Amino acid sequence: MAAEKDEDLADFINEETDFFWDDIKDDLPEYPTEALIEIMVELGLYVNKTLAQEIAKREDAVFYLRKLLQYGKHWRSGGPGDGWSPLHAIHILALIKSRESFELLLDIIRYHEDDLGNWVTEDASSLLVAFGEDFVEPIKEFTNDETLETFVRLAATSALAALGKKFPRHQDDIKKHLTELLKTTHDGTFAGLVAHDLASFHDPSVIPDIRRAFEDGIIDDPFIPEDEVVAAINGVFSDMDARDFKRNTADPLNHFSRENIESLHMINYDEDDEDDDEFEAEIDSVLKDDYSEPAMEEIKPKEIKIGRNNPCPCGSGKKYKKCCMGKEKS
Repeated sequence: MAAEKDEDLADFINEETDFFWDDIKDDLPEYPTEALIEIMVELGLYVNKTLAQEIAKREDAVFYLRKLLQYGKHWRSGGPGDGWSPLHAIHILALIKSRESFELLLDIIRYHEDDLGNWVTEDASSLLVAFGEDFVEPIKEFTNDETLETFVRLAATSALAALGKKFPRHQDDIKKHLTELLKTTHDGTFAGLVAHDLASFHDPSVIPDIRRAFEDGIIDDPFIPEDEVVAAINGVFSDMDARDFKRNTADPLNHFSRENIESLHMINYDEDDEDDDEFEAEIDSVLKDDYSEPAMEEIKPKEIKIGRNNPCPCGSGKKYKKCCMGKEKS
């Protein structure tokens, strides 16, 4: 019977990996953390909420996640986990919500910006926001670092803007900090992006500082016009601000949802699966033409076909492709 399409991703795990979810799910609490991390790597893209939460509640999780993130091969497509393990790991760090996991996340955002690519602009802000209001000060400190790449720094300022709206008692302090960044930065593009973060509060009191930043040439980006920033302050782009706030306050656990994993599977693997199916169909057609004579059909023994991902008939509990399939071919 086919696995149900639920949040545990059993159908994906059974079809796309070397595991059967029903065989491992009940034993996860008994596994040591290192083994859970190894399972996460072997599952590739198809890590579910259950496994992520089990890892997150382990006291030694950050230690093993750090080891994983420091191993260069995990960052490469085609390597262990096909490049997905670091992305899963940073979302688990945000589930842990400790000072240790926060510092490790900052290190990854700081030093692996090229490896993370679009994930920095799309997800990093929400991961920082997930740590909550107790981490406003360390995030502010992070944004003060002028050596950071522009969009890494932006992820942190956007996190502050979201935290200011989520926890209003921090809002004035955060606006003051963003205004100070606007006045002191030497990065013209970053200055314009900070102005947009300030504008999202819809507070007219920041308009003089923003206009001055344009006049003094601090904001130096042709794609960030002054009239657009002022319009944002006046609420012209309220719908866009609401979407940004929703994205920047998303639960890190959503990364492991069926909706997200299905989307990533379609983007990264569906086309490859179709190409493989076409190739296999061509091979089957060639073989059928080559061995279609009646004499060959008469002497060919009748075989029971076993799917490569089905349980091995030897009773080992492993998938056929990982057990007797290779032995029969050798």
